[in-house]
Amino acid sequence: MSESSQARVILITGASSGLGREMALQFARRGERVIAAARRMDRLEALVTEANGFSGEIVPVEVDVLDPASVASAVDLAMMRWGRIDVVIPNAGLGQRGSIADSAWEDLEIVLRTNIEGALHTIRAAVPAMRQSKGGHIVLISSVLSLATGPYCAIYSASKTAINAIARGLRAELRDDNIWVTNVILGQTHTEFAQSRRGQAGKVAGKLPTMTAEFAAARIVQATRQRRRSIVLRPVDHLIDWMGMFVPWFSDRLLARVYRPKSGSQAKPIL
Repeated sequence: MSESSQARVILITGASSGLGREMALQFARRGERVIAAARRMDRLEALVTEANGFSGEIVPVEVDVLDPASVASAVDLAMMRWGRIDVVIPNAGLGQRGSIADSAWEDLEIVLRTNIEGALHTIRAAVPAMRQSKGGHIVLISSVLSLATGPYCAIYSASKTAINAIARGLRAELRDDNIWVTNVILGQTHTEFAQSRRGQAGKVAGKLPTMTAEFAAARIVQATRQRRRSIVLRPVDHLIDWMGMFVPWFSDRLLARVYRPKSGSQAKPIL
């Protein structure tokens, strides 16, 4: 399929680890052509090695999503190599654990910039290429915490609430360009994300059900073949969001117990 006209061109940011890495592998197994963008080239090169022998192809590119020119270089690479972009997944993201009033400002700022600004730079770089390709699909990665905002993770929640608004606005703005927008409301996933978050780093929240990156990636890859406004991957994630919207007092108490931080070391972002 990788040599046929049916093979799509996929751009994924944050592809060096976790969900982004697994999505790149699953697309490549299906014969798709993947531009895998991230800051850590050693990880991307290992990803390419792992995909050796797949029917698709992974091409690594070093990208900082906070630099518009850097993101544009990944789009340019896709256009020079294959002349099109079919699916864009602005996946690069960063978490944060800590109170709004007491957390270090640089932690709050980098989370907001990475999760919102990084997604916007990726979208704005890719849309002209997708228009040139006569259409495409943008898949945004939001969170259950965008609808069930929790104490001690409110800045992360705010960044993902912004993604919800961006997805809704883009969907209407790009309809006439035949560019569809799907918003993924992602629940807790077992990746390096928890270890890399700002403020209190550590493990995923043990009191909430966790899915594997392989499961989440498979559902998202499948969704790129469908025109869905949003997807929630598990029934438990629907329940968490329902509580956040309709019984917020209970949701606040529950999430305060889950996310209240303990003393810990600062962590650097993994993008």
